[in-house]
Amino acid sequence: MAPSAKAQYRNRNSPSPTPTPTPAARPLTPLRPGVVTTTSVANKLPGIFGQIRWKKELGLPYDGARVRPPYPVCNAFRVRVTVQEPGSPGTFGVELNVADLTVQGNPKDDSGYYVCSYAIGDQGQLQHDRAMKIWAQLDPQVLSGRESGPWTLGSEAQPPPGYQRSVTGGRGVTLADTQSRATVDFEMVYTQIPQGP
Repeated sequence: MAPSAKAQYRNRNSPSPTPTPTPAARPLTPLRPGVVTTTSVANKLPGIFGQIRWKKELGLPYDGARVRPPYPVCNAFRVRVTVQEPGSPGTFGVELNVADLTVQGNPKDDSGYYVCSYAIGDQGQLQHDRAMKIWAQLDPQVLSGRESGPWTLGSEAQPPPGYQRSVTGGRGVTLADTQSRATVDFEMVYTQIPQGP
């Protein structure tokens, strides 16, 4: 049986074959954020889960004269997952956004706190064996200037002079095949506005 011509012969007039490029590192795939469900929490599915809570005295971010808020209150918060991508020698590298989740729904009342829950399900896109930073913030696009202004329905619904609303509690987590679930909780509090140099 004769070997194929393609394997045996090369046209001398054709250019030499192009060398196979070295494969680049796999780029980070943006995560499709999910909304927390009772099923995902109860079944201990993989991913990053948690709550953002604040004392009821701090109020709610909408006009109290309305019967109901004009948007789901938990939408006022965003949860972000980032990883540090190594840079060239002598640099700190680049922080890459893996997930950017707008928290959904309205808060639950829990022992003197309002509580919003979130879930970022792991569908093979969260980085395993790599440190990820999980943090939350108020979403200025939703709040439209009410980040530091007066809220309603609370006895301390406006930060005192020199203070602002901040979300605390972010931390780093590392998921692994054997530990594919993490819980990161946050709290909204009043913190002092940083002073310039």
